[in-house]
Amino acid sequence: MQKLCITICLIVFSYFIAKGQGKPILKFNAHARFKIVQFTDTHIQYDSYRSDSVLAVMKTVIKREKPNLVILTGDVVGSDNRKKAWLKVARVMSDAKVPWAASLGNHDAEYEITKEETMAAIVGLPYNLTISGPEELAGKGNYVLPIQSSKSQKTAALCYVLDSGEKPDPNAYEWMDDSQVQWYRKQSAAFTRQNSGTPLPSLAFFHIPFVEFHHVIGKSTTVGVNLDAIPASGSSRSNLFTTMQECKDVIGVFVGHEHNNNYIGCLDDICLGFGQATGRQIYGELGSGARVIELYEGQRKFDSWILKLYDNSREKDTWKPANSNERKFFVSYPRSFAEKKPNASKITMTADADTRLGIRLSGSGTATIDWGDGSAKQVLTLADGAGVKIDHTYPDASAHTIAINGEHITALDCRDSKLSYLDVSNNTALTFLDCSENRLTYLDLSNNTALKILWCNGNQLNYLDVSKNALLSELYCYRNLLTNLDVTKNTRLTWLNCYQNLLTSLDLGMNTLLRRLDCYENRLKTLDVSKNTALQWSVCCDNQLSAESLNALFATLPQSAAAAKLYVAGNPGEKDCDRSIAKSKNWTVGLRY
Repeated sequence: MQKLCITICLIVFSYFIAKGQGKPILKFNAHARFKIVQFTDTHIQYDSYRSDSVLAVMKTVIKREKPNLVILTGDVVGSDNRKKAWLKVARVMSDAKVPWAASLGNHDAEYEITKEETMAAIVGLPYNLTISGPEELAGKGNYVLPIQSSKSQKTAALCYVLDSGEKPDPNAYEWMDDSQVQWYRKQSAAFTRQNSGTPLPSLAFFHIPFVEFHHVIGKSTTVGVNLDAIPASGSSRSNLFTTMQECKDVIGVFVGHEHNNNYIGCLDDICLGFGQATGRQIYGELGSGARVIELYEGQRKFDSWILKLYDNSREKDTWKPANSNERKFFVSYPRSFAEKKPNASKITMTADADTRLGIRLSGSGTATIDWGDGSAKQVLTLADGAGVKIDHTYPDASAHTIAINGEHITALDCRDSKLSYLDVSNNTALTFLDCSENRLTYLDLSNNTALKILWCNGNQLNYLDVSKNALLSELYCYRNLLTNLDVTKNTRLTWLNCYQNLLTSLDLGMNTLLRRLDCYENRLKTLDVSKNTALQWSVCCDNQLSAESLNALFATLPQSAAAAKLYVAGNPGEKDCDRSIAKSKNWTVGLRY
């Protein structure tokens, strides 16, 4: 009965499609902004409750962000009943009355229908702006979407949508067919002529990334997660990227395809960003969500960020709400991609979009704070062990850069301040730093050799180098995106909390003073604590430890004089492991604490 009702609804939906509807007009809003939500790799199946949960994610994102346009960048549907699956996807946008457009991915042409049949099925759907494109071009779905000015019908920006093909070599420099490249060149030239010779700010969307996406990996201004791509270097450029450079209109390119990537970087003034995979029945470790892009009218400028609503695993068939729905990896082009210049100040930080900022400083002598809004500099008298709390109110909620100088600043507490940038490299006297619950994607501590306690949890760090911080005794780096953590140089470490990262291994062989270890919600398959003779407490839940691995862990536990505790719930081997091995060493093995 339920399937029959769904089928009837789709028939009715198709009827209204056949009746026709004028295409919506894309236009900057009254605030001179135009917001785009990018969904990618949804892999929707027609008759699947798991796919229905993905459609619910799309609805939630659209309701929250209220975009002017939704763009689907490929691999939209999967399995059988593809036309019906497309109608279910389309229904999300039509119910929300939001214009949408799609590019096709390598999996969209598989199984039942061809690309031509797919385009025939979706072109003309309510609120859909997708165009099959010129017949003489390679692929299907090559078109351009003009965005009108907020004050007139004049075109103020462009979105190019391209078909990146089915199985191109991602390392090739000629993988985009030349017919498409030349078509883009002609379109760009025509719009530039219409705009009195000035290229219009433009974005491009397609499914499979070109090789330049690998060239931004490792740059200090690149933010987000990379688990799929291999860094590349060199001066060679692909045919499409080279043409974009020559045309000087495209400022951002957004793709999908690689589910374990959501990073964004900039190469030769063109921003290159992966979307956030949206699907549930797909490979990948980054969860389900979307990328948001917001253009500024009359400027070569946009903001972009990632939203993640769910954590999921196809292999484990898990689907649970993410711990935070706040935007991640916020960038503002071009400001975020300007190479950072050396700072003369002891401490420099950038706080995004808030009217209040509070920090706490400790040390000796005086400290001077420039709040970055033109107000008078504030001078403080510091005292060790007695932090001075300072609050500042801004006249507006824009980003501000704060500079702090002092003779001897030993402690900085700037937690929960919406910081997107923090530089403490010139403050070598720092022994305590709490920069937790911010938006930091990069943290350089190489000059802070006196540092003893570090709180950097709740940020967006995918890399953390503490090799120069030999005096570090407490490290709290949980709830980040770390794929690797080297603590072999931190021989004084007594407390390590690295839970909820992406760690697959953890070498604790040099941390003989370690008393507490919290490494739960990672991807550890083995763990050896044989050198951690002071260990009394460890939480290793929700990793990938088999019964054999858990037994090996129990065997490495130090003999404890007092009752020590270890928690192992959520590991594959939790039921079949032999807890008596740990008990013989005076350890209690529990599930969760």
